[in-house]
Amino acid sequence: MEDFLPPENVRDLRALDEAAFKKTVAVKGLIVPKRRCQEIVKALRKVNQSLRITGVAPVRDIPEDKNSMLVLMAPHIDEETLPKIVTELLADGTLTRSSLSIDLTFANYTAAQVLSRVLPDDVPPISSFATIGHIAHLNLKREHEPFRTIIGEVILAKNPIIRTVVNKTHSIDNTFRTFSMEVLAGEPDTNVKHSENGCIFKFDFAKVFWNSRLCGEHQRVVDMLTRKDVVCDVFAGVGPFVVPAAKRGCRVYANDLNSSSTDSLSENCKLNRVSPSVTVFNLDGRDFLREIASKVTGQSTSTTNGVASAKYPMFNHVVMNLPAIAIDFLDVFRGLFAGHSDIAMPTIHCYCFSSAEDPKQDVICRVKKVLQIADLGSEVNVHEVRSIAISAQQYCISFRLPTDVAYATAATEAG
Repeated sequence: MEDFLPPENVRDLRALDEAAFKKTVAVKGLIVPKRRCQEIVKALRKVNQSLRITGVAPVRDIPEDKNSMLVLMAPHIDEETLPKIVTELLADGTLTRSSLSIDLTFANYTAAQVLSRVLPDDVPPISSFATIGHIAHLNLKREHEPFRTIIGEVILAKNPIIRTVVNKTHSIDNTFRTFSMEVLAGEPDTNVKHSENGCIFKFDFAKVFWNSRLCGEHQRVVDMLTRKDVVCDVFAGVGPFVVPAAKRGCRVYANDLNSSSTDSLSENCKLNRVSPSVTVFNLDGRDFLREIASKVTGQSTSTTNGVASAKYPMFNHVVMNLPAIAIDFLDVFRGLFAGHSDIAMPTIHCYCFSSAEDPKQDVICRVKKVLQIADLGSEVNVHEVRSIAISAQQYCISFRLPTDVAYATAATEAG
């Protein structure tokens, strides 16, 4: 199998040189009568012994023998595990062994094969990258630094839909959830058009938060909703919860402090034809929830986007996807509906991180502490979203807002 990997001389290469990947290899094969060719190929594929190299045809014509075909075999061929039909036909002379020299080039290798050969053994492999529209987004480690140019060039060359390869250079800023990045290869264009869960999103990836790995989580929450629901998205970003929820028929109040996010969110609502169902706010999360609470209880005399306060139905779901600090914002719910007694309490979906030994209990305890309550009730679910490090995971805690919290007469001062 080693012979079919990129040549050893590309080890430690710092910039892509496709010519350096040329090599010639000898491939074992079988000369097969045309009438038996399909049968033999099928038998070899069944036991993974047919040649599979990108850009190399495993079955070839034989110019000097119009009645036969050359079937190329996998480099790891094990004579003892050859299909029975192959063994029998070799024995009676129907099949004969052959070989062929093949010139391999950069085009014949996968990105993983190229990078595994280029990177030294003590440098971690590049296991994956996120795709956002035409952008490939990498989180390279310190050990990758000397090789970041060729890593970008290889990913660009091996992925036709990718036009730009970027690498995160600093951690996420908690205020706007954006991060510094560098362009490793391709066009310096971070304006993307991205599809997720049947919706279209346009945004500048350098100015807003987007994580394609949360696609399944976005859909999980949206699947809980019905067309009768009214949703508050406190940290809405460019709309990965908002737009599909509105397409489902929900009324949505969407907020983000980052004006670049809300500009893109408004555009995405238009792109997906859900603007009439969505009202966009550009406020701090606590101020947004206070404003919405005033509107739905008829206490606000202000207007937002030209819509009078009387037009705001009560919300029954709240999404808070700012995992680094979202739990801290739960303090705004204490006393949010003080003076009222007939409000149907919403379900809150709050995201957070935990590295505790018992992370689910840790999340529940932190929520109770902020809400200043001893019991969250029976409608509590802590869902593991994804691993973000060896010892840390992202979670979503969903719970019904306790009436004791919502109706508290003395709200805790918000930070």
